[in-house]
Amino acid sequence: MIAVAETLMGPAFPFILKEFTIPFGLLGLLASVWSLGYMLSSVGGILSDHYGELLLVNVSLVITGSAVALTSIASTYQVLMGLFMLGGIGAGFADASMNPLISRLYPSRSGFALNLLHLFYSLGAFIGPVLAGLLIARYGSWRLPYQVTSIIFFPLIVVATITVFRFKRNGRELSIDSRRASVGETLRFGRALVLAGFFYFSAEYGTIAWLPAFLMFTRGFPTDLAGFTLGLFWAGQVGGRLLLGSVTDQLGFKKVVIICSIAGAFLILAGTPVESQYGIMVLWWLAGFVSGPILPTIFALTNRLFQSGKGFATGVINSAGYLGGVFSPWFIGTVAQLYSLNLSLFFLAFSTLAIGLSVLNMKGDYTR
Repeated sequence: MIAVAETLMGPAFPFILKEFTIPFGLLGLLASVWSLGYMLSSVGGILSDHYGELLLVNVSLVITGSAVALTSIASTYQVLMGLFMLGGIGAGFADASMNPLISRLYPSRSGFALNLLHLFYSLGAFIGPVLAGLLIARYGSWRLPYQVTSIIFFPLIVVATITVFRFKRNGRELSIDSRRASVGETLRFGRALVLAGFFYFSAEYGTIAWLPAFLMFTRGFPTDLAGFTLGLFWAGQVGGRLLLGSVTDQLGFKKVVIICSIAGAFLILAGTPVESQYGIMVLWWLAGFVSGPILPTIFALTNRLFQSGKGFATGVINSAGYLGGVFSPWFIGTVAQLYSLNLSLFFLAFSTLAIGLSVLNMKGDYTR
């Protein structure tokens, strides 16, 4: 559901552009402030290590669900910016608690387990733009997808709250650490992961924010087909995280990140100048497939490096990495405004390739 909420913006952006009469640069800034909210992941990590990961998951759902509901009635661009940042904070808290929780539950196969966790993110990210594209095309309102999504958050929050109280009542706790890694430790041993995270989120948020607009403005895609193409990218990630993710523990974490980033960059590079709509859709689906395991494997490396204080370490990597998510949508929008959308989207291929280059010189693979 967090992924659904996060990816509604792609098909909605051209209509937000018209309603609030803003330039491309300010439109890209909306996606940037969602990523800016993610930069508080380290705070979520501290709270997760102290109060328990389950509680922080519940808090994250409340924050994100509230932001989505209020977005559907936002009256000004400035209010919209504030709500996007709030949504990013909730999503960042979720990352800082879910990833360490899964690594703790499945220590011997953390690479595959985290790929399965993020498979559901990819599934939600497929549903989000498809849902938004269909609803906007049918009813003409970019606000309607946010209204529908906010309604679905309510039963999810109820179930999560019941789960937290059930564990508390039974005297069980899955996740409280007595020690957390310092910022210095995290940056000293995880510099490559911080850089890889920066470029990953740069590529991901640039795609979420700008792929549908690029297809609509330069390739003549209708709204629903543009949203469906972004959904195909995420559907590819579902398959990649299930199939390629199953061999990460055997191949080695670093090797998987490098191979997948090179292949993903090549496919994005091939898919950007293509004119054929079917060709574009296939190439972006394949790009999603090969890039799917990258982020879960980065988190697996992070949690293997930091056996204690996983929440805080994950949060620091997330916070630093999401600088890329702040920078990329704004940068792509600015280049599009100054030159063209065609040129600006090549930045996505560069960012994807840079992920693998970031970890190339890491010593060890940390799979054991």
